[in-house]
Amino acid sequence: MVGGSGGSVTVGELLLGRLHDLGVRHVFGVPGDYAMDFIDQIMTFDGIDWIGSSSEFNAGCSADGYARVAGVGAVVTQFGVGELSTMNALAGAMAESVPIVSVVGGPMLEIMRQRTSIHHSLADGDSERWIRMAREVTVAQASLTPECALQEIDRVLAECWSQQRPVYIRIPGDVAIAPVSRPSRRFTRPDPVVLPAQLDAFAAAAQRLLAGAERPALLVGNLPIRLGLGAAVAALANERNWPIATQMLGRGLVDETDPHYIGIYNGAESPAPVREVVEGADVLVCLGATFFDWNGLFTAELDPARIINLRRDGAVVAGTCFAPVSMAAALDRLHEMAASRSVGWPSAALLHDLPEIDRASTDPIRQERLWSAVQDVLRPGDILVSEVGTAFFGAATMRLPAGTTVLAAPIWSLAGYTTPAAFGAGIAAPDRRVVSITGDGGIQISPQEISRMFVFDQHPIIFVVNNGGYSSERALEKAVGEETQAYTQIPNWRYSEIPAVFAPEGTFVAHVARTEAELAGILAGVDGRTDRLTLIEVIVDPTDLPPGLPQWSQEASAFIYHAQFPAPASLPWGGLG
Repeated sequence: MVGGSGGSVTVGELLLGRLHDLGVRHVFGVPGDYAMDFIDQIMTFDGIDWIGSSSEFNAGCSADGYARVAGVGAVVTQFGVGELSTMNALAGAMAESVPIVSVVGGPMLEIMRQRTSIHHSLADGDSERWIRMAREVTVAQASLTPECALQEIDRVLAECWSQQRPVYIRIPGDVAIAPVSRPSRRFTRPDPVVLPAQLDAFAAAAQRLLAGAERPALLVGNLPIRLGLGAAVAALANERNWPIATQMLGRGLVDETDPHYIGIYNGAESPAPVREVVEGADVLVCLGATFFDWNGLFTAELDPARIINLRRDGAVVAGTCFAPVSMAAALDRLHEMAASRSVGWPSAALLHDLPEIDRASTDPIRQERLWSAVQDVLRPGDILVSEVGTAFFGAATMRLPAGTTVLAAPIWSLAGYTTPAAFGAGIAAPDRRVVSITGDGGIQISPQEISRMFVFDQHPIIFVVNNGGYSSERALEKAVGEETQAYTQIPNWRYSEIPAVFAPEGTFVAHVARTEAELAGILAGVDGRTDRLTLIEVIVDPTDLPPGLPQWSQEASAFIYHAQFPAPASLPWGGLG
């Protein structure tokens, strides 16, 4: 964007040009005095739009949702008070492998050199404290000066793309407006590193393991989504007749209407037919699969000696690692050598049909019927965003239409993620419909971003499951035999009235459903893209839990970990590594 011959640009313009080359088209953030010089440049920069956020926390979550749809995101905050609020979201992006560039407007260089006591600090002159903190939740960091700007920007952005994780760039106010030479070339995304000898060695080892395999299967996590490998995975499955299971992290990569898709695998919590296929595979090819306590680490009966595990930059065959080998290159070799599977798999492995809602019933809405009703609302190409807790486990029961993009963050499990992430996804893909499912606990953390949805004329469908508190904590208490404590309850808001706080009358539709018949009537009027933001509050019994949550709670309790799972069933404590 700013590459060319001769002349000069400011460091801020240089950074914006490099961000544009990386693929950033929108920047989320909150203004502040330390960042205003750089934000002023964003406002006049052709090709990147400023998207103001209601808080730095929300800005980080919006950048995360944006990046999961657009490929990369960016957030701008200011030194100290602003950047710290964003670090929670950056930690989630670090855990979930989401590439975000966090740009922090910092104090002038001389102010920092003189260790001046300034506002938004601890008044001790230590301006490097926040970068030290950022090192824990980003893979590369830089504090720019005019002398190092081009080299450091390119280094950090290359790491962001290569590692598909967040990075941190501090741009002091005087540096943002300092002139530097115009770069002669545009920034280009680095290609994956592949050492041919290691790729050949991997292929030979994989060939030996696959020899004679009659029941191979695929298990996919989130990294193939980030790396754009959906078509390659589908081609292997279709041409070689291999079944595909996903982790919750990997939903959205595979067309769930494809007959090769068998469902979600998460150890002992999986449907029996899914476990039969995955755990019964004589060779299991894992693509970016991440095992942790919530998704079967302690109960997955998987023999590492029968696993081919493709990582972002390495491939592991029966415990032997070959690197550097990109996931795309390793997958391509596997496709070439893989034999066709002649053994079928149980048709029952397909996700079971959910109990349908009774359109005439005046009974309260039950979790077991709620999710079939939500599933019927979804359309091909939707973006589905689900909150941790009730919404996450409910969404796991649904069969998704073709082309659905799924935004969920189970590893970091950041409550309040969904509403700002849905806003970010809507900015990234304004022509697609966003369906957001949150709970009363989640929406109480970040409802403000609904106001930003109105500013940008977004028309999402927002489900708010109101069960009067924190279901996950209630399930944990029940799992260890404790009585429900008062801290699991939260004040009951009038959730259907939230849009009225942020928007003029007539620019939204809000409903409250207490019975199955009421919910059915509301959803009958929701078909395709709506012309207004639609919020549907669904009231359910506080003691009613979605399928999967009670089983999860039995693993998520530290007490039960040690009582029932003194060690993982088969995998190492660190998962596949």
